[in-house]
Amino acid sequence: MANCPRNLIVFDDSVFHVTWKCHNEDWLLSSEFAKSLYYELLVKYKQYYDITFFSYCFMDNHPHMTGQCKTQKGLSDFFRVVNSCFAKTLNKHLKRKGQAVMDRFKSPIMKSDEDLMSVIIYNDLNPFRTIKRLHPKNHKWSSYHHYAYGKKDPLLTDPECYKEMGKAPKKRQKHYRYMINEIMKNDHRMPKCPYRKKGSYLCFVGDPIWAEKNFRKLRDKVNKRRKEWQDRHREFFGL
Repeated sequence: MANCPRNLIVFDDSVFHVTWKCHNEDWLLSSEFAKSLYYELLVKYKQYYDITFFSYCFMDNHPHMTGQCKTQKGLSDFFRVVNSCFAKTLNKHLKRKGQAVMDRFKSPIMKSDEDLMSVIIYNDLNPFRTIKRLHPKNHKWSSYHHYAYGKKDPLLTDPECYKEMGKAPKKRQKHYRYMINEIMKNDHRMPKCPYRKKGSYLCFVGDPIWAEKNFRKLRDKVNKRRKEWQDRHREFFGL
């Protein structure tokens, strides 16, 4: 839902998927400097704002991040600080002015562990779903190397849905590599984005009944706020 207040979508302890595009869809994340800078900012501030990250993937003009927030305010404050620091440092480095990040980031939330795992996989498969058809193992800036090969990553915390893949780390990693490879083999049959439908972004990722129920609640709250604003506007102008 366009221009919907974030506090009507994301709640305390929500499991989220945040993504945003570079301003004017420029390729501001294409360099190693930009990707490394954004990664370091996420690591630096995540504890202060009580944000846990489960996965990420940095593309050349947008990132994907999946995690859990302790509070809705903490999530908004976290990305306001991180994105502001990123823009200031990147602009200084590139000797440019203006915005680096689009004004509003998208942050659909997920219902179940199964939904979370589908979004983690979606994140890691982003490089493969570009024109380059790059295997995730050949893309440095994602959580694939952590889940598929056990590479230590200070940004990430393993979610329960990943731990349930096997008792031993090697078994979990083998299972994850197998899932990714099977999806790539059958990618023409798979839905590309778990939170997008007919060109528009969904606010809730989960079973259709749960998603529709929450969407109706969201729509009612938005309509109520809009009516309250209109009533105040009419009263102020004596209409």
